[in-house]
Amino acid sequence: MSERSRCLQGAVGAAAADPGRTGQVMDTLGSLVDSSLVRPQARNGEPRFGLLETIREYALERLRDGADWQEAHDRHAAYFGALAEPAPAELQGPGQLAWLDRLETEHGNLGAAMSWLAEQDQLEPVIQLSWATWRFWWLHGHAEELASYVDILAKSEHLPPRLRALALSGTGFGLFASGDQATAQPLLEQSLPLYRQAGDMLGAATTAAMLGHLLALQHQNARASELLEQTLAPLQEAGNDRLAGPERLQLLLDVALVCNFLGQIRLSQADHDRAAQLFTEALNAARSAQDRFTILVSLYDLALSSQAQGDLTGAAERLQEGVSQSAEARDEPSVAYYLEALAAVAIRQDNLERAVHLLAAAGALLQAKGSGWLHALVPRAAHDDGLLAALHSRMGDAAFEQAWTQGRSLGGSRAIEYALQDAPPDPTRPEGLPRAGDTGAIS
Repeated sequence: MSERSRCLQGAVGAAAADPGRTGQVMDTLGSLVDSSLVRPQARNGEPRFGLLETIREYALERLRDGADWQEAHDRHAAYFGALAEPAPAELQGPGQLAWLDRLETEHGNLGAAMSWLAEQDQLEPVIQLSWATWRFWWLHGHAEELASYVDILAKSEHLPPRLRALALSGTGFGLFASGDQATAQPLLEQSLPLYRQAGDMLGAATTAAMLGHLLALQHQNARASELLEQTLAPLQEAGNDRLAGPERLQLLLDVALVCNFLGQIRLSQADHDRAAQLFTEALNAARSAQDRFTILVSLYDLALSSQAQGDLTGAAERLQEGVSQSAEARDEPSVAYYLEALAAVAIRQDNLERAVHLLAAAGALLQAKGSGWLHALVPRAAHDDGLLAALHSRMGDAAFEQAWTQGRSLGGSRAIEYALQDAPPDPTRPEGLPRAGDTGAIS
């Protein structure tokens, strides 16, 4: 058994005041395994244990009727709250992926811990935990689930300003990610003055970035631009104050988000030079933070800017890097959005067959893996029925159907391999195209 499993059994199954009980708990667990009442399992190479559902329900019923119900849940929540808190090295680079994988492994336990804290009106711990883990809920497609765990707005009215702001903006972000912009907007607007009242410049900047993006999506470009410009200036000034640790990383994340959202507005207004400057600043900040969340947004936006300026080669290179980054993070929906953007480049290059392959592969990934998070933060490339009909008309029935079938058959890893190839010179014979029957999954 791994050290982490031993710690869990000791922390939750044995009283904190009596560490000597840990060994006793382990002996009892072994007896239950021998009796086939507990089943050993393996997840991510680590031994774990599970109960048959009927036995689990019976055990919960017995625990609920006993004196240890509250204590066991409190210990469980405390353990998984500590486990979920990222160490400094887990906020960036390879450590970020390892941390996300750990939380995915403990997904059910983390959700149960958050639900328990919310039910017990332990508002500060659940708010802090939801903010500490927001990248996990967003990047792994669980944003709506997070909102269900921390539905505590009605209970947070009397909290101090910063905690109330965290509750409002956290709920607003979750609603925004799930597509409910109308409900998200007033929550973000309410949280912004509370952050400022509490003197939390970085919390205010994150909220202002998302609010500015939401306003831009509603075509309120003047209001959005004013808010984002006002937010960017103090962030750039604070960058010279030598912030360190998590605060430095949060500053860089805020700079990346604000620059991306402001750049998207400038791109929509055909101010290509300013858009490119902003997207470049965003990508530099994201790379400095080694934060995949903002790197993926920045690469996508900068590729759109390059395409708008006629630099199709530069656009393709940035999109291919985004495909690689998304694949490394096992973020299949983001891979799909990058495939759609690469298809748009292929169309501009008059490589219609490659475009159809990419669009078909992207559609298959989204159908299998869900919509993900990236589409909420970037202008999604064309992918609709009108585009497909135009491609169908230009290629003819037989060629389009064959290309579409081939693209759908690629699977995850083969689609990535194909996307990372340079666009071939002959649009009718893309070299290296996997055979129609080949499939694969992102590994």
